[in-house]
Amino acid sequence: MKLSLWQALKTGHQYAAIWPHHAVVAAMTETRVVPAVQFASKWMPAVAVVNFLVQYQWLGMSFLPQALVCSLFLISLPLQGWYWLGRRAVSRLDPRLQDWYLELTRKLTMQPRPKPTRMDLARVLRKALQELPPEEH
Repeated sequence: MKLSLWQALKTGHQYAAIWPHHAVVAAMTETRVVPAVQFASKWMPAVAVVNFLVQYQWLGMSFLPQALVCSLFLISLPLQGWYWLGRRAVSRLDPRLQDWYLELTRKLTMQPRPKPTRMDLARVLRKALQELPPEEH
């Protein structure tokens, strides 16, 4: 599925918001990436401003372009994370995860999608963690 940059950022932000924070998914990559992106979105703008001001104060006007580029890179880190999450959210599930998705939809008596994505898995996981007893995840 082709996504524009804006759609990928928006989808990544939604995916980060619905990704469950639970021990069941602790081994999955998203469990480490989502908190990192959320941390970066909270703190990187301030870090970028401090970075720019310190470089400008210590190095002066002659290093202004380098200070600006470095600060812009720091500001872009959360955007890079949301873009990665957005692209990952629309990717199809591998067979192992697809089996888990189908098992959870069966237990929740939901209609599974024919070609599930990682976003679908995140939604089903969130619902399963809320409704099913712990031994059935």
